[in-house]
Amino acid sequence: MKKIFVFSVFTLLFVFFAASHQSIAQRRYVDHSTVEGVEIQYRWASSKWLDSSSPLELRLKIKNNNDYPVAVTYDIEFYMGAVLEETSDETELCINPKLAKTGRINGMYYRSSSLRNRDIESDEFSWEITNLEIERVESCR
Repeated sequence: MKKIFVFSVFTLLFVFFAASHQSIAQRRYVDHSTVEGVEIQYRWASSKWLDSSSPLELRLKIKNNNDYPVAVTYDIEFYMGAVLEETSDETELCINPKLAKTGRINGMYYRSSSLRNRDIESDEFSWEITNLEIERVESCR
């Protein structure tokens, strides 16, 4: 009986850690591009932490690999096929050397007001960073 109990506990722990590993992998940022020493990564996440059916939002991570601070400005556009569905407001950031700004904490999350999760997960959906400007600055305030 004791062996069955120990086996059951190990099996449950294995299943728990396997599920956790998969969810951690989904939270990783994916490389998008590197422009003028600035690395841009993204990931999709549910807008509500424990509600996987909540609207998906695009979260960015932008890292300044330069030895000087930079001002970064950009827009995000969502497309269904060739049709532009939405454009975000302009985002402006100042990032010190060798540091990154990430996701919700820094206002770098973008949610569609018209597209549903199934639209975003479809093959027709795409997104772009537009009007990207990277400018060397003396300091970030």
